[in-house]
Amino acid sequence: MWDITILISSALLLVPGIILSVIPNIPGLFYMLLIAICFGFYDHFVHLTSMDIVVLASLVIVAMAADMISGIAGAKWGGATWQSLVWGLVGLVLGSFLIPVPVVGSLIGMFLGILGSEWYRTKDLKKAHKAAMGSFAGTVAGTIIKGVAAVAFLVLFIIFAIN
Repeated sequence: MWDITILISSALLLVPGIILSVIPNIPGLFYMLLIAICFGFYDHFVHLTSMDIVVLASLVIVAMAADMISGIAGAKWGGATWQSLVWGLVGLVLGSFLIPVPVVGSLIGMFLGILGSEWYRTKDLKKAHKAAMGSFAGTVAGTIIKGVAAVAFLVLFIIFAIN
C-alpha cells in the first residue's frame, strides 16, 4: 500500500514538470528527472532501476538538445546573425519579466530582440522579420518537442515503476 502511494505521489509531482517544460528557460525536464531519481533512491532502485534512470536521463538530454538546436537552427534559417541571437536571448529574458504570461512574454521578447537587432544591422525590415520568424518557429518547435518528451517521461516513469 505504501509503495503505491509513493508511486502515485511521485507521478503527481511529475505533472508540474510537464507544464514547466513548455516554458522557455525553465528546466521542467530536469525537475522531472530529479523526482524520478528521488523515487529510485526511496525504492532502492527495485522498481525504477538505474537503467530506467539512464533511459529517462537520455530522453531529457535529447529533448533539451533538440530544443536548443531548433531555436538556433530556426534563427539561422531565417538569416539571423549570432549577435541577433544574443539580443533574442536578452529579449526572451526581458519579455519573461515584462509580460508575465508564461511562454507569451518570452516568445514576444525573443521575437522583438531578434527583429530589432536584424533591422538595425540590415536596415531591411523584411529580412529582419524573416530572421525573427525563423527563430520564433524554431523555438515553438523546440517547446513542442520538450512538451512531448515530458509527457513521454511521465508515461515511461509509470511503466518502469509498475514493472
